[in-house]
Amino acid sequence: MKRIFIILSTVLLALSCSKIAEVKTVDLASLSADYEARDGETLTGILSGNYKITIAEGATVTLKNAVIYGVNDDTYSWAGITPLGDATLVLEASNIVRGFDGGFPGIFAPKGKTLTIAGDGKLDVSSNGYAPGIGSDDDNGGNIVIKGGTIRATGGNGSAAIGSMRYRSCGDITISGGSVTAIGGEDGAGIGSGLEASCGKITISGGTVVAEGGYSAAGIGCGHMATCGNISVSGGDVTSRGDADAAGIGSGCGINEDEEEDEEDESEASSVCGDITISGGTVTVHGHSILAAAAIGSGCYSSCGNILISGGTVTADGGYKSAGIGTSEKGSVGNITITNGVTQVSAKKWDENTPHSIGGGVDYVSIGTVSVGGKEGPVSESPFVYKP
Repeated sequence: MKRIFIILSTVLLALSCSKIAEVKTVDLASLSADYEARDGETLTGILSGNYKITIAEGATVTLKNAVIYGVNDDTYSWAGITPLGDATLVLEASNIVRGFDGGFPGIFAPKGKTLTIAGDGKLDVSSNGYAPGIGSDDDNGGNIVIKGGTIRATGGNGSAAIGSMRYRSCGDITISGGSVTAIGGEDGAGIGSGLEASCGKITISGGTVVAEGGYSAAGIGCGHMATCGNISVSGGDVTSRGDADAAGIGSGCGINEDEEEDEEDESEASSVCGDITISGGTVTVHGHSILAAAAIGSGCYSSCGNILISGGTVTADGGYKSAGIGTSEKGSVGNITITNGVTQVSAKKWDENTPHSIGGGVDYVSIGTVSVGGKEGPVSESPFVYKP
């Protein structure tokens, strides 16, 4: 019996060693052609040529001191990293990824699939032109999940840093951990949609998130004349700032600025986000200081759904002609509800000529009902602090 046990132990040890031996490290500097990374592999080193790096369907691949610099040449029509289906990238050490052709992101999230990023390493990611850092390309994109890592994502002109490329769409965006800095390109959100683009739900439940929208785009939410789904924050430390005419969290500018002075059909204005829900975390949001931008809610000539704040600590400083929580100039918002489950909510309107700190900005189009701790009606006091 003892002999059988020893034999079995030896076999199991051999199998274990075999599995360890299967872990493969690929030096990108040694490649001489396109490469498809397989499950369990580690990519490291500086990519030696203009090769397409793909990730096999369902694979988990580690990036460890990997550097992929795209050359912004339409001869090479691909992203820095292209998953072929669902994929997980685990970050170790410090990594840099740039897209190749300007219409492709640093890291592509395939349509109908989910890209997951985890680990405790660093990633600096961007396109080499007008695509997102992480997200869709000339085609539409899929879901993006960030669980860990220290990530700095930068969007190209017209694109979100994390989300959709201009005129395209992406799926849901979920952040549950790590440290994420997202800087949108002109007309693109930090996290969300690009110019005249769309994205699904945006959910933040943990980690540290800093998001800045590009010109006319929200920090978290919609790009210029764009749409996004519901936005939910339930945890983490979140700081977000919108640029000109766009909310910090919410919708972007909803009108073509070349036509704004002509006051053409405002019904054609189009930047719409879904409901905004904050149930936990520390959330600090700023509107733009020169051009109209609510902190949380709708941008100029745009709208968002209902706003519910039921937990956490929230600071919302409205930008020019805008409420802290509610609408920008000529914006619309649904019902605004702040419950006694919050730790503290602070809201500040732009100046004494702005109607509300919680409610409407200058010349707002419409707001639903406003309720703060059960007290009905918009709030004009500014700065206003609610601490149950």
